[in-house]
Amino acid sequence: MLKGVLSHLRQAREKTLDASPSAGDFVNRYYSGTTYALWKAALAPMQAVNGLVLDAGSGRGAWKATIEANGGTREALDIYPKAGEMVTWIADLTAMPQVPSNRYDSAVCHQVLEHVPAPGAGLSEIHRVLKPGGTLIISVPHLSRQHELPHDYFRFTPNGLRRLLSDSGFEIVTITPFGGLLTFVHHQFSTLVLGLAASLGPLFRLAALVNAPLSIVSARLDALLDRSGLLATGVIAVARKRSDG
Repeated sequence: MLKGVLSHLRQAREKTLDASPSAGDFVNRYYSGTTYALWKAALAPMQAVNGLVLDAGSGRGAWKATIEANGGTREALDIYPKAGEMVTWIADLTAMPQVPSNRYDSAVCHQVLEHVPAPGAGLSEIHRVLKPGGTLIISVPHLSRQHELPHDYFRFTPNGLRRLLSDSGFEIVTITPFGGLLTFVHHQFSTLVLGLAASLGPLFRLAALVNAPLSIVSARLDALLDRSGLLATGVIAVARKRSDG
């Protein structure tokens, strides 16, 4: 029974994302404390995106508007693009020989690496296609329920992500945890409540509006109560390919 309920909620969530895929859309930004914390954590790092940008694992194109708003020219890569997302490259992140080396000024990879069975190989490929001096913005989960099954393989600590990036040839600029236990719990609440509301059509936007303050409060409380990020929901990093790389 629980499996059936979760499947129904997932399908409802997928429909709302298909309709409004942008990470900056009100419903997605304030969907839960977790999504709000990620959005807030990504705002400053995403300012480093410029030039020709690879959106690595673009999915529905959630970060398209943000990349383009920051002046980037976006090319997208995904093995299974969703919701009509028009990708430049249909390829596995761990093996994309059709993508030329030293092509991109920047790369963005948000909430993708946990779905890659060999994350180090994926980072090495991103490193290869970046120009020397190119920048990668990447976020990964730490506290998260299983999702996108069966392709959900890993969770990451700041030190774990640091090691993977370093082993793949990147210089670390910043690594920052975001979210926390309250945002994680609120995300489960939002999944239930907004998933049910999504089945009721027009009530979904109203439910999202009522839920939005809880997203903000949970994220702010986590930032206040867990400054060390011990129970972070995720980690975001800015890394750079060495100029002589």
